[in-house]
Formats: sequence, C-alpha cells, structure tokens
Amino acid sequence: MEKERLGLSARLSLTAFLPVLLLLWSCSMPRVVVLEDPLSAFEHNELGVIYERSGKIDLARKEYLKAAQKDASWPVPLFNLGNLAYAQGGLDRAERFYRQCLALDGTNADAMNNLAHVLHEMGRDIEALELIDRALAVERRPEYLSTYEAITGRPAP
Repeated sequence: MEKERLGLSARLSLTAFLPVLLLLWSCSMPRVVVLEDPLSAFEHNELGVIYERSGKIDLARKEYLKAAQKDASWPVPLFNLGNLAYAQGGLDRAERFYRQCLALDGTNADAMNNLAHVLHEMGRDIEALELIDRALAVERRPEYLSTYEAITGRPAP
C-alpha cells in the first residue's frame, strides 16, 4: 500500500538512491598516494654501486639512471653507466655515457682514460690518443699509462 501512496515502483526508488549509494561507496575506496622519491641523486648512485658490487647489474643500472635524472648536472652516474656498458660489451653505449660525463666535467681524467680505452677497442686510435694525452696531462696514473701503451704500443714519454 505504501508503494501506491508514494507513486514509486521498487525499481524506481532504488534508482533514486543509486547516486547516494555510489557516493558512499566511493568514499570507502582506498586512496592511492604517490609520494616523491625520497632518495637523493647521491643515494641512488650509492645504491647502484652496492648493487653493482653484488652482481645485480640491472638494478645498478636503474639506480644510476635515477641518479642521473635526479641531478642532470652531476657526471658520476653517467661515468658509472659507462663502466657498466663497457663491462657488458656495449662499446657504443659506453662511449655515449663517457662523452656525456665529459660534457659535464671536461677535466674528468678517469672518463678520458676510459673513453680512450673504448675508442681504442673500436679502432679509433687517433681520437683515443688525443684523450689519453689529455688524461695524462691531468695526472699520470698507472691505468692511464697502461692505456697509452695499449694505444701506441710503447711506454708513455
């Protein structure tokens, strides 16, 4: 009798409350909160070093990339990415990362040495010799002298 008095069918009354039910249901939905990455570029790089030392190369690469994205002016993660690429036989990738590192810090003798070594392996000895000469002008370290000898076939002067 009450249905007749209100003039509503049972289906219509449920439909009338549907927006209210949806609103209540949506209020109880769990919320997804996206937080900013709490680690600094330095911390991502250090985590990458830890992963690399423990043989987790893919995780190391991800952390170095995050470090490079966090601070695009810092050459260290690019240098580390170059080392990873070289270790995996990716000479083209290694060259690219070492060049990016040197674009940010043109005095980085380690990057010069490593790039010279990569270029030597690629058969580009003229470029390699220029780089290792620059590295040796900064510092005469044993690994630089070894790279010079590998390129020229003779000890460094």
